[in-house]
Amino acid sequence: MLLPIAPAWSAPRSAPTRSASGTIVLLRGLEYLSITEFARRFDLKAVWLTPGKRVLLSKPGLRIEFEVDAREAEFNGLRILMGDAARMYRRSLYISRIDAEHFFSPMVEPGYGRSAKPSVKVIALDAGHGGKDKGKTNDRLKVNEKTFTLDVVLRLKKMLEAEGYRVVLTRSDDRFVELEDRPAIAQKAGADLFVSVHFNSVATRAESVTGLEVFSMTPQYQFSTDDSTHEATADARIFNPGNTNDTWNALLGYSLHRELITGLKVPDRGHKRARFKVLRLAPCPAVLVEAGYLSNDTEARKIALPAYRQEIADAIARGIRKYATAVSEAQR
Repeated sequence: MLLPIAPAWSAPRSAPTRSASGTIVLLRGLEYLSITEFARRFDLKAVWLTPGKRVLLSKPGLRIEFEVDAREAEFNGLRILMGDAARMYRRSLYISRIDAEHFFSPMVEPGYGRSAKPSVKVIALDAGHGGKDKGKTNDRLKVNEKTFTLDVVLRLKKMLEAEGYRVVLTRSDDRFVELEDRPAIAQKAGADLFVSVHFNSVATRAESVTGLEVFSMTPQYQFSTDDSTHEATADARIFNPGNTNDTWNALLGYSLHRELITGLKVPDRGHKRARFKVLRLAPCPAVLVEAGYLSNDTEARKIALPAYRQEIADAIARGIRKYATAVSEAQR
């Protein structure tokens, strides 16, 4: 069990309260749940890896590592970016209630706390950018994002249709589609799943930045991964259509993240949160994949290879299969 250590900071202003999640305390204005209670809920063993610094929750086939005062965690070796940092209170580590219920619980036990399971029959695939919008470019190699995203999506569509899924595309050729129209296309088609494919770029340190990241919708009242402030914002308070599927978004993001990182063997830039318009307005579980950096010449040359783009499509397809299986087996 967790070894006691001195609390790192002052007590909350309000007394602990009970909820269906367990004992909730208010820390820095946010609701937090004890790691001990979370571990008990899912029959996980909790131990300090580094006393007062890093905690491991585990059982056969599952490892979660948290670090005090950090938003970053590890889930089965994958990099996870939480909405709020883990905190110490009265000699125990706590994680935010939203992270516990909307992020980790559905990854640990798909369907936990949900009375209904989504279907996985109709899949919407979104090739980022298009037409007048080239997306990210590498002018040195004369390549652009819009061409590669469409190629990956067309490869993925072929595989998924061969497996019996109905697939709808937000674009099937080099045309411009407004961001809000992309989830609208998915909604009109009755999509059960939305996957948006992109490639990334940075303006500085281009030759040192590589890898892959996956985004799912930021839950209400939380900050997105790239938010630079911890002050309350109007965006964080809004409940968006994409928040209807927070728990399934987390499971879908994890399923694709795992298959992409293990399959492509690229640096893991994390499962992150964002309020991108296509995620905000998504009518079904949704994820956005940034499958590599075109700003890095070495990685861009690899992405330019048809065989590698097939590997990306293969990994996404495996992730969708894993998600569909997990949904099918989810406990009600």
